[in-house]
Amino acid sequence: LLPLDRAVFCSLGGPVVAEIRGLLTPPPSREMRIKSEYIHHKEVKGALGVKIIGNGLEKVMAGTSVLTIRDNDEEEDIKAEVMADLDSIQNKLNVDKAGVMVQASTLGALEALLQFLREETDPPIPVSAVGIGAIHKRDVTRISIMNEKKKPEYATILAFDVDISPEAREHAEDMNVRIFTADIIYHLFDQFTRYMDNLAEKRRQEAAAIAVFPSIVRILPQHVFNQKDPIILGCEVVEGILKVGTPLCVPAIGGLHIGKVTSIESNGKEQETATKGTAIAVKIVNDTNPTLTYGRQFDSSHDMVSTLTRASIDALKLNFKDKLETEDWKLVVKLKKVFNII
Repeated sequence: LLPLDRAVFCSLGGPVVAEIRGLLTPPPSREMRIKSEYIHHKEVKGALGVKIIGNGLEKVMAGTSVLTIRDNDEEEDIKAEVMADLDSIQNKLNVDKAGVMVQASTLGALEALLQFLREETDPPIPVSAVGIGAIHKRDVTRISIMNEKKKPEYATILAFDVDISPEAREHAEDMNVRIFTADIIYHLFDQFTRYMDNLAEKRRQEAAAIAVFPSIVRILPQHVFNQKDPIILGCEVVEGILKVGTPLCVPAIGGLHIGKVTSIESNGKEQETATKGTAIAVKIVNDTNPTLTYGRQFDSSHDMVSTLTRASIDALKLNFKDKLETEDWKLVVKLKKVFNII
């Protein structure tokens, strides 16, 4: 390569033809990404990594081929050859409607990161935008649309071995966009996974008041400790999962609301959850009908069940899907019929 050569470069938007104004390399034994005084060259020969100065090269992808145009060359053929690097992985650059933004230092690094996110993570991490080179304010604006799409978790940039401009960092704070950076793919994945886990836990806590786990609870008549508010009964969980906070009713008596579980005790120890086959003592409080009495309005002849609603089921699906086994979801389906939930 020589200064003043006309050359063809590869970009996501197509081939770029420009005149070379300068050729730079780092000092010997220094990596390109380590800041130092660059050496200017009147000529460079391959194979060599080089920084090229020229007009209109802002969107050129690092790590792709550069070909000069000589007098007898067909410019269109040169363009096609330069774009071959991108064409070979074009299908891997296809993006999803909702997902994170991925930014890498070179085309090869971008390809490796996309392959990892889509093929080696479980579940795969969706990607809605890709880019090569330093992160600028416009990149932050581009991915911030995920907040408008009600997908704030994807208003995230995974930056692999690239610089971030101060303006981009400041804009990211204003637009509620997260930027995770790393020089190793696995570290980037760990950061994003940790963020998603924390977000899922926060959402579970927020949804806990709405989500109701399915359960069928049988009263043990020989273990009735208190008949009136608070009602304290010995019970067995026949199906599903009983949790503290679960509202209980008796469908066989017109859906009679028994109250909300305020504590669960097993072998003298309080616990948050009881599963199928567990014998427990349950304390139930009924704020709307504190005069409700065991043995008068209801008794052990009918089972109590979790009171499900459309909203409680949706909250379960969205935030607690992995906390229920297949048989628990089958119970949800059965109780939907009991409560006439569509």
